[in-house]
Amino acid sequence: MSALPERAANDLLSHVGKRLSVRIQSEEGHTEDVVGILLPNGQLETKSGLKSFDTSKVVAWRVVLTPRGTGTPASQRVLDIELASSELWSGPEHLQTTRWLLRAADGYTRRANSMVPCAPPWESTVWNENSLDDDIAEADRFYQSRSLPTIISLPLPLFDGLASSLYERGWKSNLDLSVMVRVSRDKVVTENTFSEIQSATTPSARWITAHGRELGSQGEQVLLSGNPLFLSYSKSEEVVGIARVGFAQSWSALGAVRVNSDFRRQGIARALAECAINSANERGYPFMFLQVDCDNHPAIELYKSLGFTEHHRNIYLSRE
Repeated sequence: MSALPERAANDLLSHVGKRLSVRIQSEEGHTEDVVGILLPNGQLETKSGLKSFDTSKVVAWRVVLTPRGTGTPASQRVLDIELASSELWSGPEHLQTTRWLLRAADGYTRRANSMVPCAPPWESTVWNENSLDDDIAEADRFYQSRSLPTIISLPLPLFDGLASSLYERGWKSNLDLSVMVRVSRDKVVTENTFSEIQSATTPSARWITAHGRELGSQGEQVLLSGNPLFLSYSKSEEVVGIARVGFAQSWSALGAVRVNSDFRRQGIARALAECAINSANERGYPFMFLQVDCDNHPAIELYKSLGFTEHHRNIYLSRE
């Protein structure tokens, strides 16, 4: 086993979703080795149930590699994050099938108007050679009845094989996102007093204006999913920056970060992200994820500086 470095708790939490072997010392001085998947709440998911432990009693640990072909615990965490994301940007219309979750919200955001896999790709009894064409036909009926295009959201590299099959059928990727996670119980240490930032549980008219997107008939319902907080950064009574943070399944999610082009490079996006992280910690949701365009390098570097790391990618595919 690897000896634990200083700041053991934080280091362990950076391995959420992986199978770990953890050596724990008891009050009597004995040691116990526990193997399980590390959950966002700090517990281990073992074969016999959930195991809570005091990180100060951990004397050693190592990542347990899963045999090839069985599907890794980290892969299951990808699905967990994607399904939590669905709850946090939830369209009012859903259809759950054996393999997919279909979502519709009158066109507001791709996330709330696309289909995402909900079954692990290694379950051969669920996925088969004919399933994809059948699933697309069912999705076409669902989306066409709502005057929406069929869009498929795939987390990679978990569904690389499925993506290849779609490319062979002529589908094209039109959005490539990095899904980043921050797994730390620590608040962001900052000198910002956040006096310019207001927080509310519903989006104000000025927040929606700064958001700059047409909500349609169901967009506000999507925004309100996940018991969110709406952050507004104001200067001279004008909202020049916004963000949204929602909460579901032990996760918080940062999104809708927008800064007026006339006020960029002034630290406003950082202040909003710091406020979102600290607000989520105060609510008991210290583990946060976000989606950012893979080509948005300044934003990615900002999030890295705040403790986020890339967990997986997410692509959106359509026929056009």
